[in-house]
Amino acid sequence: MKFSYSLLKKFLPSLKGIGTVAELLPLHALEVESFTGDMIDIKITANRYSDASSHWGIGKMLSAILDAKFDEPSLASMKPKKQLNRFDLKISDKEKCSRYSGLYAEIKNVGESPKWMQDILISCGLRPINGIVDLMNYVMLEVGQPLHAFDADLVSAGIDVRRGISGEKIQTIDGAEYSLSGEDLVIADSRGPLAIAGIKGGKRAEINKQTKRIIVEAASFEPVGIYKTSRRINLITDASGRFAHGLSGTLVERAIQRTAQLLKEVYGATIGDWVDLNYQKSAKVLIKFDIKKFNHLTGMALSEKQALDYLKRLDFAIKGKMVTPPSDRTDITRFEDLAEEIVNLHGYNNLTAIAPMIGLRASGQEDLIALKDQARRVLTGFGLSEVYNYSFVSEKDLIRYGELTAWKTVHVANPVSSDLALMRPWLGINLVKNLEHNLKFHDQVRIFEIGKTFNDIQGKVSEELVLGMAIAYKKGSPTLELKGLAEQLLERLGLTDYFTRDLDTDIRFLNHGESLIIESDHQILGYVGSVKADLPASGGLKMAVAEIYLEKLLKLIVGEKEFLPLPKYPNVMRDISLLVKSTERVGPIQDLIENASHLLEDVDLVDWYEDESLGMEKKSLSFRLVFRSDKKTLTDEEVGQEMAKIISELKAKFELEVR
Repeated sequence: MKFSYSLLKKFLPSLKGIGTVAELLPLHALEVESFTGDMIDIKITANRYSDASSHWGIGKMLSAILDAKFDEPSLASMKPKKQLNRFDLKISDKEKCSRYSGLYAEIKNVGESPKWMQDILISCGLRPINGIVDLMNYVMLEVGQPLHAFDADLVSAGIDVRRGISGEKIQTIDGAEYSLSGEDLVIADSRGPLAIAGIKGGKRAEINKQTKRIIVEAASFEPVGIYKTSRRINLITDASGRFAHGLSGTLVERAIQRTAQLLKEVYGATIGDWVDLNYQKSAKVLIKFDIKKFNHLTGMALSEKQALDYLKRLDFAIKGKMVTPPSDRTDITRFEDLAEEIVNLHGYNNLTAIAPMIGLRASGQEDLIALKDQARRVLTGFGLSEVYNYSFVSEKDLIRYGELTAWKTVHVANPVSSDLALMRPWLGINLVKNLEHNLKFHDQVRIFEIGKTFNDIQGKVSEELVLGMAIAYKKGSPTLELKGLAEQLLERLGLTDYFTRDLDTDIRFLNHGESLIIESDHQILGYVGSVKADLPASGGLKMAVAEIYLEKLLKLIVGEKEFLPLPKYPNVMRDISLLVKSTERVGPIQDLIENASHLLEDVDLVDWYEDESLGMEKKSLSFRLVFRSDKKTLTDEEVGQEMAKIISELKAKFELEVR
């Protein structure tokens, strides 16, 4: 933000040149980006617009740094009334406008502003227009409060601060026309909008060469509304930038009184009534100061008197150990803010550099970090690419991928847009969207993501670290491949004692007949399944998604680690192929096989085949069975007996044919 050195020097005559300002400010508070001639460009942080975006505020800051006298600008001695004699003032929307002031004045002629005022405006990047408009901008530079003046003779029957009417139009003073919505705030009279509140004045009541009577307005507007309107209509002004950052309501009174004083001094105006409609609820900020806490926090060794003297220079009110910040310091709300102000005035260059003394200890996250890294290595080795998605989703996505009432979603307090209004309850939502998008350009997509999911558990946000995998082909079925990848991943991560069962959770986009829950030690570790063919916009593509809950997995891996001797006796493998109905579930069949023989060490589904040659509504399932005894080498006869037992139990429970 650009400032005029000559205006700063009016407030602080002891300044020794613009270079002094450029040197002092970075060592005590704010960064100076450049300076030349009478202009100095100061970087104002977002929380300091209420005080530091004005020459008054920067001057007070320099006065405190130098411990020098600050010459406050003269303010007219005035008392506000409840209403103007000639015009009614009203705030219809007190939520978006908590304070509105109107000052009536009569002038001899508009004319041009004095050269000294024009020079200051130019130094600050503003273009001189006419005497009244320049005065409004000049007071804004001095005090930090934007103002606007209307030609009183062009205002019809009073002023109302209200919401715009959808479709209502306004022509601004630069000749541009804007269409308003019901969310925009306007300054209006009985004929329609006079100005877009906090952004720009309208053409209809602008100051012109014939103007003799004016109404000067100053107001406190709700920052978010000004920001949204400014962005929606793509009109960003100096005033909108200030209001959008939030300004103290006390600046309204200071600006009106300063304007009245300059109208009399510079233009010989006759000052009339001043009406101030103030609905602000301001609570006095009281902060307890503790010198021991301050020195411990900052590593300094100041006395209480030194510390409080610094605050007094900045006009902080001090009573005992209780401190009250000035009314325009809206950024001061807690003890740490007081500490920052003291350190600022003491000077960063006066701080002693001390290496921090901290006790090093394990973070407790090492195993989880190692698990994530290992999972990444395994999956990239399998040919999957890692993706990074936003942690936000829309309500539309939740409705598309599951019944909305089933989700215990976490809502974002201030979402950037409606598409990012909720925290994702699981990774599958965005992974399926990734598949849909990328299949437009590739024949196959193989991806994974590691990230957190968020759910509302009894009013508290529950976060869980999850690994998601997704595969899609334009031709072929990826479900079995993804199931195999999930099994290989679990094995390589160190978990071997787990099983899969039929999916019984309502995940709308999964085919329940082709989806499984992964479970171990009575805990659900995740799921793997195929995506319904009618879901993607691209139509009929084969997709599969899996999720594994890493924090649960880590506990099981740590608990499962044990050392066992190598088997003394060899295993014996047998394959069995079953012809079953296409509607038959794999899980129950595999569960029966696994529990049918005490000699079975492992059972895996190795092939799934469907074809017209098998018959109508039939499919072939092939399992690999591994037998082993820890007491002796098994004979073919013994394994044959176990196979016969398994086949007998399968036929008794399922309608199938052994091939």
